[in-house]
Amino acid sequence: MAVAAVAFASPIHGEFVEKKFREAKALLPELSGPYSSADEAPSVSVKALLIVNLTGGTSVAAVEYAKRVGVDKVVALGFPEHNSLASALSTKAVFEAEGGRAWVFQCPPVEDCSSAAQSAYAVAKAAAALTRPRVLLIGPRTKQAERFEAKFGGRVENMSLEDFIRVVEGSPPDPKIAAAFGVSDERIAKIYSALARASRGFDGVAINCFPFIMRYGATPCLPLSLLNAESGPAACEGDLQALAAMMISKALTGKSGWISNVVYAKPAEAYFAHCTVALDMAKGPKPVPHFETGRPYGLAASLAERVYTAISVGPGFDKMAVGLMEVEESGMLVEWACRTQALVKPAFDGRRILELAPANHHIFIPGDLREELKAVAHLLGIQYIGY
Repeated sequence: MAVAAVAFASPIHGEFVEKKFREAKALLPELSGPYSSADEAPSVSVKALLIVNLTGGTSVAAVEYAKRVGVDKVVALGFPEHNSLASALSTKAVFEAEGGRAWVFQCPPVEDCSSAAQSAYAVAKAAAALTRPRVLLIGPRTKQAERFEAKFGGRVENMSLEDFIRVVEGSPPDPKIAAAFGVSDERIAKIYSALARASRGFDGVAINCFPFIMRYGATPCLPLSLLNAESGPAACEGDLQALAAMMISKALTGKSGWISNVVYAKPAEAYFAHCTVALDMAKGPKPVPHFETGRPYGLAASLAERVYTAISVGPGFDKMAVGLMEVEESGMLVEWACRTQALVKPAFDGRRILELAPANHHIFIPGDLREELKAVAHLLGIQYIGY
């Protein structure tokens, strides 16, 4: 269990506590409680906490509990009544004064609170996803791997391309590839089978794909598309920065996000492209020759949604640039770029990408997630840069 949701309440608030806990439990089925002290709450092994401050007078218990279970990331959820939000803010202030990181979500009066509650839980999951993660890098170890480990306290385990190719050659072709893409090339089906096996037990995987393509003669684009739809997240080009963003995307939305290159950026439009996209984010997927190498296969597809939040993580894992994009056209629109392409209208001057992007790759996450990403960046100690 990566996240626990725990409710605290002061007994002096009487019958209100039971009523409010029922409401909160309906919003968050995972919620346990209500507890009046840290000692009452169960011991759990988690990477982040969602604290629901049902009433005032709960910040001390909440902070003591977070310290007792050993987490350094807390999301607090507060309500308008009975000094609930005041306690959530106090929880954040005290917890951060003692070296942790916290963020507060509020349920507005009268309005439905389901969106705020779901966002709070998703943000806690995203912060947990990059807390001591274990990921697989297929290809040589890089300085990027060292920086990933140093930032997130996790482990990057390596598998050489030679070893992976041996795994591919010894793997049975998985029929899922033919079923998903109508492709009968056994090499592609073997790559999927090997990737699925090799990545099992890891929080994410990245493959240094260009050397692999040149040695093996086929691409992992279709296998990555399917793997990202079925489990994931899985990044190409050995890009752990993109993988970190995809891990956030997966935790926030259940989708790994579309890893894309910036093709150009103008004031009112920008263009992005890449040779694969997660199958559960694609419309009309069509296998085509890979752009740079001509090998089988790249994936040409349209994006399934209209609004996305694009994020780019820097090489030091210390910066995250974020911008809202509206897709105007997508698919294989031109011949001179990678096969899945999107012409977008940014909700900002697109030239800011050229000024502020911490990396080339941008991950497109379905929906407007700017507020959630601001919270995740804070919890992970990453500078949030709004395009």
